[in-house]
This record gives sequence, structure tokens and C-alpha cells, in this order.
Amino acid sequence: MADGDKITQLETTTTEKDLGIWITNDLKPTEQCVQAARKAQSVLGMVNRYFKNIDKEDFDIIYKT
Repeated sequence: MADGDKITQLETTTTEKDLGIWITNDLKPTEQCVQAARKAQSVLGMVNRYFKNIDKEDFDIIYKT
């Protein structure tokens, strides 16, 4: 190391999102599953709020869209 070089302290994180995938420091897929379930619940909530009386086939079309 030359004179005048600075030492940079790296920050420690427990969770990081990279390329759309949640990575934890223990490399378990728990956070990815939690985020996917949260997004699915959000979509289901929107479908239920805006479409009160629909049958199963219509629900499938709306959900997949």
C-alpha cells in the first residue's frame, strides 16, 4: 500500500437485492419467498377490491394478466 492510500471499510448488510433476486447473508431463500408471497398477496388484494363478483375462469384471466 502506497502512502496516501485510503482504507475503505465495507458495509455489512443482511439482505441485498441483485438482479431481482433477494440474497441474505446466510444464503437461504427465505427472503425471496417472503417477497414473492407479499407481491402475490398484493395482486390478490387488488383483484378482490376491483372485481367483486367474478367466476373462477374470469379470476384466472385477471390474475394471470
